[in-house]
Amino acid sequence: MGRDASSARSTLPIDSLHVEVRGVGALGFPVPQAQARQLCAIARPARYGRGEDTLLDRRVRDTWEVPKSRVKIDRRRWHRALGPVLDRFCRDLGMPDGYELTADFHSMLVYGPGQFFVAHQDSEKDDAMVGSLVVTLPSSFTGGDLVVHSGTGTKRYRSSKSALSLVGFYADCRHEIEPVRSGYRVVLTYNLLLWGEPTAAAADVDAAMVDGVASCLDEHFTTPMERRWRIAGPPEDPPSRLVYLLDHEYTRRGIDWPRLKEGDAPRAAVLRAAAQKAGCDVVLALADVHETWSAFEPDNHSWGRRSRRRRWDFDEPEGEDDWFGEDTSFDAGGTSDLDRYELDELIESEVTLDAWTEPEGGPARPVSSSVADGEVCASTSTGDLVPYAAEHEGYMGNYGNTLDRWYHRGAVVLWPRPLAFRVRAEASPTWAVDELTRLLGDGEEDAAGEHAASLAPIWADAARGTTPEPTFLGAVLDAAGRLADADLAAMLLAPFHPSAIQPEHAEPLVRLGDTYGTGWVHDLVDGWPAAAPFERTADHLRWAVSLPRLCDPLAAAGPVGLSIARTMARRSWRDLCGTFKQRLSLTPPSRAQEALLDLAAPMLGLLEAAWMTRDAELREEVTAFLTADAGGTDDLLACTMAILRDPAARDPAWLAAAGLDQFAQHCRTRLEARTSRPPRAGDDWSVSLPSGCDCDLCHTLGEFLAHPTRPVFEWPIAQAKRQHVHHRIDDAELPVRHQTRRRGSPYTLVLTKTDELFTREQDARRQDEADLAWLTASGMHA
Repeated sequence: MGRDASSARSTLPIDSLHVEVRGVGALGFPVPQAQARQLCAIARPARYGRGEDTLLDRRVRDTWEVPKSRVKIDRRRWHRALGPVLDRFCRDLGMPDGYELTADFHSMLVYGPGQFFVAHQDSEKDDAMVGSLVVTLPSSFTGGDLVVHSGTGTKRYRSSKSALSLVGFYADCRHEIEPVRSGYRVVLTYNLLLWGEPTAAAADVDAAMVDGVASCLDEHFTTPMERRWRIAGPPEDPPSRLVYLLDHEYTRRGIDWPRLKEGDAPRAAVLRAAAQKAGCDVVLALADVHETWSAFEPDNHSWGRRSRRRRWDFDEPEGEDDWFGEDTSFDAGGTSDLDRYELDELIESEVTLDAWTEPEGGPARPVSSSVADGEVCASTSTGDLVPYAAEHEGYMGNYGNTLDRWYHRGAVVLWPRPLAFRVRAEASPTWAVDELTRLLGDGEEDAAGEHAASLAPIWADAARGTTPEPTFLGAVLDAAGRLADADLAAMLLAPFHPSAIQPEHAEPLVRLGDTYGTGWVHDLVDGWPAAAPFERTADHLRWAVSLPRLCDPLAAAGPVGLSIARTMARRSWRDLCGTFKQRLSLTPPSRAQEALLDLAAPMLGLLEAAWMTRDAELREEVTAFLTADAGGTDDLLACTMAILRDPAARDPAWLAAAGLDQFAQHCRTRLEARTSRPPRAGDDWSVSLPSGCDCDLCHTLGEFLAHPTRPVFEWPIAQAKRQHVHHRIDDAELPVRHQTRRRGSPYTLVLTKTDELFTREQDARRQDEADLAWLTASGMHA
């Protein structure tokens, strides 16, 4: 058997299989074309999977699928013949000793002339599934070859007209069915399932190789990493882990030590034994790899490709094959149009881990961890494998043609045992907090403190990369309070944002205040970042709306809780105030007004929180901000009216206490002033230019706009100056049409005031009158 046998082939006599199809009868071998056409008549177009979706697209898969319920196979005869073939496939595919393969029938397919299935991978439909088996029934057809692409090459399988053709391959192998040129290709497909327990011999590894790898591990974990992009400065700390990329792809159901595939299994066994010798922990993991390569078309450039991925090539005992460090290449087999590009240099590589399996086995546990360049190695360069997706980018920026390629790879992850808690916490912060909680519950405060302290270098990034579920933050709050160490508690909570705090967190917040003092809580909340990477402005606005639900249990918990509730409300106001100022500066004005209206509900929530916490100073500060005249611009008037119109604002029990009566009086005063102004005269064409630029162009523009009897202005100016005037008019949404007369030099910019000047003011007056009438009818005024 050669290295990395990802597929295997066999044949069986035609009398090994008897198949009957309801509506067609017993199939003859070779399958007559008349029967093949009958099969097509009772079949349905075959679908295919993409992620969690099942799709029908004949540009991807064009074949007929006979309903499984119609197919009857003489199982006794078939299993008697198939058993020895599966035993041979088990050996040929490199399955560990002590295991056996079984075949679970999946479907009957018929490919007629012109039908095909583009390159794809089979999903692992069962926890025990490791591969697929294709049984091609003997028939007369041309084309329709089964092409299997593995990490180290491509194999093409043709069927026989006089025998059953069987091909087994790993589920991670991309494979395709080339178009049938004539006749009909009829196949049975099976899921290959792996069962059994490893024998002692399966764990045997070469002692000399284990010693060599253990020495490499010692060197890896004591050598400082080079700075990325060769940035000047002292070396970084030694890596905290090693991620060795395997050659095959696995799923969360399939990543398990006994089920590693040919080529991967012996290497993983060596690494596992070396880890034990070097005092390291080891897990199996799933890795997502994204590489960006410079690329070229072979017709235009010379061949060549190199990977900057660090390789591990270990010396082996004399006489052994160099399986651990073998360098390979292959022809991708024309699976896509991108195959015409040749890889040149690796520009950038990104590796992330998303699940791992412990040495004792069990379900793969979700993790999320980016891997540094200095932590990754492989015997087979990722560039020499078949990607599951690729995307080409033409010449742009500082690069020529680039090719992005995405891969799924299994991995063996190792780290020194003293770093175990930190490494595991970086991959799964939720696990780390659960472990701290367990230790604290068992009375092991010293161990919990040591573990918590070890998180300091990685906790900020790890916690921010975790979805802020209430249960996760609740566990962090609880652990922080029970550590009885103010600095460690602050470190654990520092990465979060106020919008993650929910009503169910009131009790652990009060315990934090009891343990460390309300001043400590104030400093913690005040120091939280304005926006964590996972947080958007909308999250904070939703939090402000729900703020009363948090302040209610806090205020009811006594002086400590009341102080914390006020801290939360003031932090909310700080963020909302910044959002107001940012949205006031938006252009055009209609966009700013629409954005400001979205702040009405959050502001009402804040005002209710200020009332619940009896914080008169906060209420007065918010009221002063929203009722500021700001030179008569009334930018916040629409938002303030929206606050008053909210049904929650109509409760007389807290109308005055929350300061809403002051809002109502302010709005009434401003609306009366606006509606008392005389309407614009029919011949008044004056327009105000908002402030923002004092250049000569804007001065001239302002003079024209302010002129009451001049509706048109012809202005010969150069292109760049015209563009500036265009932007000023459009950004302010002025009722002015701008056109360029392209004659002479420079061209002439023609500005024309439009009738919208009058209709806008009429619409605004009608709205003001309606708002004033509503205030009067509601009684919401002093």
